[in-house]
Amino acid sequence: MVVYLKGCSELLNKNTEYEQLVAQIHQGMLGYDGFENLRVEHDVTLVGKSGATHQIDVYWEFKAAGTTYKTCVECKNYSSAVKKTHVAAFAEILRDIGNANGIMATTLSFQKGAKQLAAENNIRLVLVNHLLKTIHLKMQPILTHFNNINLSFNKESIREALKRNDLESYNLNYHLEGHYSLLDFSGEKKYTFNTFINKQPKKEGKNIFDASDLFIDLEGIGLVELESIMIDVSYSEAPLIESIIESPNSATAIIEDIVENNIHYLHDDGTVNEVPNNA
Repeated sequence: MVVYLKGCSELLNKNTEYEQLVAQIHQGMLGYDGFENLRVEHDVTLVGKSGATHQIDVYWEFKAAGTTYKTCVECKNYSSAVKKTHVAAFAEILRDIGNANGIMATTLSFQKGAKQLAAENNIRLVLVNHLLKTIHLKMQPILTHFNNINLSFNKESIREALKRNDLESYNLNYHLEGHYSLLDFSGEKKYTFNTFINKQPKKEGKNIFDASDLFIDLEGIGLVELESIMIDVSYSEAPLIESIIESPNSATAIIEDIVENNIHYLHDDGTVNEVPNNA
């Protein structure tokens, strides 16, 4: 029960913060359109013609020629598209309040039916979102170490190589580097040692990789077929890499009208205009 209440509290806080952002950006929009003296309010209760009370997320009004013009904004801080039912419920509220313009703001998108119903009821649809100002990157590189590398050769291939070179024995001392070539039966390069090892699924500790059908060219006896490659794998952490990327723009939020297809930006100083940087 405690965890549930905490989750609800966090959600309410995020929704309230979103409503305040929508209020702030519309306050700036009004200033941009020349209505500097209008005050945008957050979380207003209005009484409709039916006598019912309605909680309005963002609201402003003004009088002109004896008429009061009201604007009500419904905020949907959703991670999915706003549905037609949400628009229908908001349209009913607007009808009950009377003589009110409607705006619905969300973060992601609106379903097709929601757009159609909004158009029928003259409800403006906008997307309002924060813009990233700072990106703090933390990267923890993991280093992979290969040790105790052992090659296992096909015995029949060894016998053939000795016979081919008229030898009874052969002493092999090898020093493998990452660019060392692993060949196919015709002697053509198929992998480097590094590319072969890197493409194999590995675990920490001893690993045995099937290397049949791969050959190496040994000095003095030529191509010899492998059976397997054994290798010890270990991992270690390199120093943490941190980087902070600052946005070159002064904009902190964006509002997009999905019908009129225009974009405006809210800046650090509370102003709104059509460019992401006031500088």
